[in-house]
Amino acid sequence: MTTLFKSLVFACAVSAALPTLAADDAETQHINRMRGFIELMHGFYGIIETTHMIADNPEMSAVLQMHKIEEIYKERGDRSKAIAEFYAVLEKTDNPTIRNTAYHLLGEALKETGRQEEAIKVLKKGLEENIKLAE
Repeated sequence: MTTLFKSLVFACAVSAALPTLAADDAETQHINRMRGFIELMHGFYGIIETTHMIADNPEMSAVLQMHKIEEIYKERGDRSKAIAEFYAVLEKTDNPTIRNTAYHLLGEALKETGRQEEAIKVLKKGLEENIKLAE
């Protein structure tokens, strides 16, 4: 655990015990606001740690980037470009995690653009690769 995380855990533990020490409603309200702030900061630092963990891992980053590409092209109403990107990913990598994500996103994009048969074909190809890897 990081020092910052340990400090936050300690602060949360202390704040949990404080209401029993409160003398009046104003003090209790102040303590509850402080507890809320500490919980908010704890969540914020959790997001920072997760972001760093993803950024430090090329596989996780590639998966996140593919999801963002899909999201942007979907918002723009241009799923055909996302489809081309996912086919390109499948040509470029042998990494099973990245390939599985590409197959999933590609299958979904094909389905949503009315290309169900192609989606089934793509998903079956991904399934065959996984079955071989699982043996």
